[in-house]
Amino acid sequence: MESKGALLRLAIPMLALKVWFAILLLTYAPTRDTMLWIAATHWPLMIIVALLLGPGIATYRLVRARARRERFRRAEFKVEPQCSALWDTLSRLEGE
Repeated sequence: MESKGALLRLAIPMLALKVWFAILLLTYAPTRDTMLWIAATHWPLMIIVALLLGPGIATYRLVRARARRERFRRAEFKVEPQCSALWDTLSRLEGE
């Protein structure tokens, strides 16, 4: 698990730099040759992103479903008082 954190600490800035460099190239030289050069040098990144897209979507949906299930579980046992004056009276009587 510790190596995963170290890998992400290195991989994320490297990927961000690679994307930033491609954006800069397209900004200053928006030609067909530039696009070909970026495609030729960034194809491994495109494959990695494509391969990670499926598990990423599945993980996102799983986390969202678990959060929703937890909200439903909390809402099921949450009882709202119907009349606050009655609730206060009962609470005081139970405390005595």
